[in-house]
Amino acid sequence: MEKIKIAIIGSGRMAWIMSRNAHEMGLVTYCFSNVEPDFIHDEVDVFHNISIFEKDKIVEICKSEAIAGVIATTELTVAVAAYVAEKIGTPGITYQNALFITDKFRNRMVCRDIYELNQPAFYRIYSESNLNVVCCDYPVIVKPTGKGGKKGITVVNNPQDLNSAYQYAKDNSGEAPVIIEQFIEGGKEYSVETLSYKGKHYVIQITEKITSGPPHCVELGHHQPANLSEKMKEKVKTAISKGLTAIGVDNSTCHTEIKIVDDKIYLIEFNARPGGDHIAWPLTELSTGYNIIKGAISIALGKFKGIDFSSFNKNYAGVYFVTKQSSYLKPIFDECEKYDWLYHKNYVSEELQELEHNDCYGTNSIIYFSKSHRINL
Repeated sequence: MEKIKIAIIGSGRMAWIMSRNAHEMGLVTYCFSNVEPDFIHDEVDVFHNISIFEKDKIVEICKSEAIAGVIATTELTVAVAAYVAEKIGTPGITYQNALFITDKFRNRMVCRDIYELNQPAFYRIYSESNLNVVCCDYPVIVKPTGKGGKKGITVVNNPQDLNSAYQYAKDNSGEAPVIIEQFIEGGKEYSVETLSYKGKHYVIQITEKITSGPPHCVELGHHQPANLSEKMKEKVKTAISKGLTAIGVDNSTCHTEIKIVDDKIYLIEFNARPGGDHIAWPLTELSTGYNIIKGAISIALGKFKGIDFSSFNKNYAGVYFVTKQSSYLKPIFDECEKYDWLYHKNYVSEELQELEHNDCYGTNSIIYFSKSHRINL
């Protein structure tokens, strides 16, 4: 019997992760990208060196190869994967929705009436000449409308610094406009990993984030599960499910970022792809026993069977990034092999880096796993 084939759009680390998990499911993987890192060939069966924006050419190849599903790896590939899936008749987000699904301004607009999902004041800015429309209280946060990974983000405390923050965001946004929002102070940041199939949403895990705070709010670590009451977890599930329906995520995985302040849930952003920084893989599987990457692949193939949450494990997993902002971790990093909670150590360099945006594979890090408790370093 011929093996089932899946198309992976993009060639970064998430593509490698998806191909690895697809192989464990007995699938053949086809990767499409004009960026060809050496590591991708460790896992991918067939690599097509082609720009992801040559969508119709990818469709042609997928039809000729009888590809059974298409999956995105990053924000940049979401619309491409949706287009290809739609053309070859496999499950996915509709292309019309996918064109706008990474647009932070659009997502705020369509979620304005969701009572459980609070929103700050926000403005879409096309040029420096429009900055005078910003009239909310400082501090504000300035960021590209279509980028994840904390790229191009700056928290600004006064009008005098707004122009330079706008330019920094614009340098990271390409042709897309910039969004300026009132910065919600206090509380903690979280992310929510979900799967959606035929419009039904499944919250797999809630991650508690360690951030550097202003000006760039870089993520320095993650803990699973988040330390939230059962009541708050249910509020998060309700809010996120309503938000996913509003933005049009119906057949996909999604990584949603929120902030909780005084029991109020504030939307940060939606990303219709698995969470990076090791969140979706391996942390979610370590903490729950459920492999969300394989779940996302099953959705792309139209073979998703739902989730038995009663079978989930209640383990603890997390990652610490060892940087200049978290230099106190360096002595522990140097000797972490002696601890039984160590799952993986990623050594990049002796010199610690000052991070301006998330870069999990290019940063020293410690991934921990425990069946009994969170590891607080």
